[in-house]
Amino acid sequence: MNHDQLIKGTNRVAIYATVALFYWVFVFLIITTFDLKIFKEHITEIFYLSLLGIFAILGGALILNVMSNLSKISTVLSVERGNNAPIQKPSRFAIIALALSFPLICGVLFAGNSFSAEKKKYLLVSAAQSLIAENNGELATIANYQFSIDYVKKAEQTLGIIRKIDKNFPEVMLIVPDKIDDKKVFLGFGGNLDSDDVVTANKPDQINRFKKPRFIYSATREEREYLDKVFSGNESNYKFSYEKGNYQLYFPALINGKKIVLYFSDYQRYGKFGS
Repeated sequence: MNHDQLIKGTNRVAIYATVALFYWVFVFLIITTFDLKIFKEHITEIFYLSLLGIFAILGGALILNVMSNLSKISTVLSVERGNNAPIQKPSRFAIIALALSFPLICGVLFAGNSFSAEKKKYLLVSAAQSLIAENNGELATIANYQFSIDYVKKAEQTLGIIRKIDKNFPEVMLIVPDKIDDKKVFLGFGGNLDSDDVVTANKPDQINRFKKPRFIYSATREEREYLDKVFSGNESNYKFSYEKGNYQLYFPALINGKKIVLYFSDYQRYGKFGS
C-alpha cells in the first residue's frame, strides 16, 4: 500500500468515525433532553454501552494525528513528483443530505417515543379491564361509597391485595367524589395508608389519620374537570396521559350501578420498542 492509499484509507476511517460520533451524540442529547422512552431495557443498555463515543474521540484524535502527518508526507512526495491533485470538495447533495438527516433522526426518535406511549396505554387499559373483570365482587364491596373508618380499611385492603397479586401490575387507586365544608373534593383510596395504619385504625391515636383531608386526591385543573364530567354522567371515556416516563390512566367504571374511577399510574425508565 502506497502513501496515497494509506492517506485515503485513514481519511475515510476518520470521517466515518467522526460522523458516527456526531450522530451518536445528537441522538443521546435528544433522548436525554426530552426524556424520551423508546427502546426496551436491553436495547437501551446496548446503546449506552456503545459509549464508544469516548473511544471514538480518542481513536479519532489518533487517526487524525496520523492522517495529518501522512498528509505532510504526501504533500512532499506530490511536489517531488509534480503531482498536485486538486482537493475534492463535498457535493451540494451530500451537504443537503447531512443537514436533513438530523431533523429526520429527531422525528424518528419522537415517533418511537409516541409508539412506546401508545403501547403503554394499551397495556394500562388492558390492566384496567382485566382488574374489573377479575375482581368485580371485591370492587362491588367498595363501590358503594360512604366515608367511614371501616370503608377506608376495606378500600385500602382490597386495592392492596389486588396490586400484590401481580408484581407487574401498576399502582391503582379508587377515586370518588365528596365534600369537605361544602367544598367539592375528590378522595383517593389505595395508596395513602400502609398495613400498620389499617390494622391499628381503631386506636385513639390513629383516628386523625382517617379524616377526610388525609385522603384528598390532588389533581390538575384539567383532571378535576374530567372527573367532574365523569361523576356528573357527561363523560364515560378513559383519560390517558404521559410525561417523562410517567404514565397515568383514569378509567371510569360502573359497578352495581355506582360510578367510580380507577386511577392507574406507572413509571418506566425504558420504552416499549424492541425485543
